[in-house]
Amino acid sequence: MSYLTLEVEIDHGKVTAKAPSKLPDRASGLLTIFQPDAPGKLTPLQALDALQKHIQLDAQKASEWMDSVRTARR
Repeated sequence: MSYLTLEVEIDHGKVTAKAPSKLPDRASGLLTIFQPDAPGKLTPLQALDALQKHIQLDAQKASEWMDSVRTARR
């Protein structure tokens, strides 16, 4: 078995190979979709940082919160 990876363009659900000459006449395969990040979208770490700033969670408050969680779990 051999594998072939090609760059494709998708337009309204129709997939077109950018180099169709590399495609075999008949085959089956899998397609992986890579979507660009949405502009302004935060990573999880950036979202956490923004939340901490919004609720003014400094190191002291974070430590107190972690202590209260540990106590509640006992």
